[in-house]
Amino acid sequence: MNFKKWANKNDIPSTSFLLDKTLKYINYKNWYEKSNKVIKQFYPKHYNLFIDILSITSPLTTVKLNLTNTIKTVDNIKYQRTNTIIYGLANKAIRANLDKYNRIKKFSGVKINNFTNSLRLKDGSVCIDTWVLKAFNLKRRAPTKYDIKYITKIIKDISDKLGLKTYEVQACLWVYAKIEINGTVFKEAHDFSYYLKACFEQKNLKLWTK
Repeated sequence: MNFKKWANKNDIPSTSFLLDKTLKYINYKNWYEKSNKVIKQFYPKHYNLFIDILSITSPLTTVKLNLTNTIKTVDNIKYQRTNTIIYGLANKAIRANLDKYNRIKKFSGVKINNFTNSLRLKDGSVCIDTWVLKAFNLKRRAPTKYDIKYITKIIKDISDKLGLKTYEVQACLWVYAKIEINGTVFKEAHDFSYYLKACFEQKNLKLWTK
């Protein structure tokens, strides 16, 4: 399927519209950079492990719960504890990926690998989750191969025009979808640094434990 057919079939917003939304939420472009910095701060010896587990446990969950589960999972791995965590809607797939990671230090999934690369600030990475799909008017849980190909292309075009990294554009569009195209109660657009600080600095326990 070529780009034009895919765009017309799915009623994809124009690149100019998505560029405008990127500019509207440009203050969120450092979403990954802020997350990366605080992960390094609180997990200097287990930086890579933390990012890998954060990515593996990310499907179909909120940022806050993703982080909570990661902290617990990393502790389980470090101290060789039995893992009894239930990872929500994607529990079966997440557990299979965790088992694979524990055996050979590798994991599967295009979204997960791109999320890992974005958290490591690798330009060219584009994490496509359900919120990014919503930003492109796609109402499905997982992207097709054409979604991945052409969403990545559009985000790359926008990043080139604005002089941004691909993961920065993706972050802005993710926030746009979370704030403007969101019928759920989970409207927060915080990055991981927000919740890590709440946990380790103990400044807002009510927020953290709720």
